[in-house]
Amino acid sequence: MIMALLGVLALVFLLFWIMKRFNNRVALSDSKNMKVLERINLGPDKMLLLVSVCGKCMVLGVTSNHTEKICELEQSEEELTKLPEGGNPSFGESFKIVLGNMMNKKK
Repeated sequence: MIMALLGVLALVFLLFWIMKRFNNRVALSDSKNMKVLERINLGPDKMLLLVSVCGKCMVLGVTSNHTEKICELEQSEEELTKLPEGGNPSFGESFKIVLGNMMNKKK
């Protein structure tokens, strides 16, 4: 009975290992036209996404029930992901820059 239990546990670990290796090879985000550039969690089931769709960047608000386009950015993916001299800015810093640019245009 102990040998049967050990055999089942070994089978479970073997299946876990196989699934882990298989999932690394299958990437769901291998899209040429859509990429999630940045993601920030705002709370349970709430987040902001910076996405690139066919070269156009936009900010999306995502909840468990709803997805809404907040704004479309004029900067391209290359401009947003370009490394500044001090290194890669955080999502918050990038978001402040984009928000500042949007507020200056409205004035």
